[in-house]
Amino acid sequence: MKETKKQFSQQNRIVELDIIRGFALIGIFLVNIFNFIQLSGVSTNSLPNNDWVDIFFTGKFYAIFSLLFGAGAAIFLSRAKEKGKPYLFYIRRMVVLGIIGYLHSLIWGGDVLLPYALVGLVLLALHKISSKVLFIITVSLHILGILINIYAYDWLYGGKPDIPPVLDALLIVTALTSFLVYFIEGFTLMNIDVLTKLKSRPTLHKWSIIILGVISIFDVISQMVLTDHQLTQSLLIISQPLLMITYILLLLALVNGKIGRNILYPLQAYGKMAMSNYLGQTAIGIFILPILVHYLHHYLQPFLILFGVCLITWVMQILISNFWLKYFYYGPVEWIWRCFTYWRLMPLRK
Repeated sequence: MKETKKQFSQQNRIVELDIIRGFALIGIFLVNIFNFIQLSGVSTNSLPNNDWVDIFFTGKFYAIFSLLFGAGAAIFLSRAKEKGKPYLFYIRRMVVLGIIGYLHSLIWGGDVLLPYALVGLVLLALHKISSKVLFIITVSLHILGILINIYAYDWLYGGKPDIPPVLDALLIVTALTSFLVYFIEGFTLMNIDVLTKLKSRPTLHKWSIIILGVISIFDVISQMVLTDHQLTQSLLIISQPLLMITYILLLLALVNGKIGRNILYPLQAYGKMAMSNYLGQTAIGIFILPILVHYLHHYLQPFLILFGVCLITWVMQILISNFWLKYFYYGPVEWIWRCFTYWRLMPLRK
């Protein structure tokens, strides 16, 4: 048992990735809760304007989550190779994730775990291609996807009929490969050890934050003050990868400092239990939120219920995650996932 614990313990986890993953979970729940509240029967017309959610959160936090999943796949494959059966473990890991995602999708139509599992299997077929080549390809696809969505504005939002078949096909392809692009980017960035390179080049890190931060601020302010919907929609599409990278760089800078690391440290456990917390958010949004809305809508505005549930959920999940991991190696769902991946009963209690 001691050998098993040593072989499969979660030592050597990358703290920065867990903290960023926990940060992503916060934004994901805020985005999803607007969909959850619609399922509870509350009209979005009774909610305040949530354009700021689109500007700062929508797409950005799922992108971070996807990027980190790709990074996690790189780490898993690297460590699985040391155990002698990297492909068997990895494929089994994705199959189990797909089953969990499928069961989750029966409850919540916005599930991302099943697509993640499918994309993860595609990633395995590409993983032997040079990381630099893969990165160039995915960045090119990223830029192409942005340009295609901007060009298709008149058909997507302007009510223009008869979208050209080629453009329609390109939109479908970019939508289907959006997860894959972020996966591969995370996978390749981890393989080229970008975290170590940023730590060894603090000046590059600082100027990257300054340049991207200034561009992002200008982009966000423009979206808030401009009234031309086509222009603001284009800026929204462009801002997604820019804000995502800016968020990550800022978090890494904070984690590298003592004060920032102490402030963000509770997010580490939150991120280590990402799947358990993600599924927990669905349970709260599907089963608890409608009850609260039903009984409290006579006394509180829907947006107060919405943000109150968000805040309470974040605080409770962070506290529970930190308490749980004091006594257990993994979150409950992560433990089940790990047991089926390695096809053995893994140690859970510390």
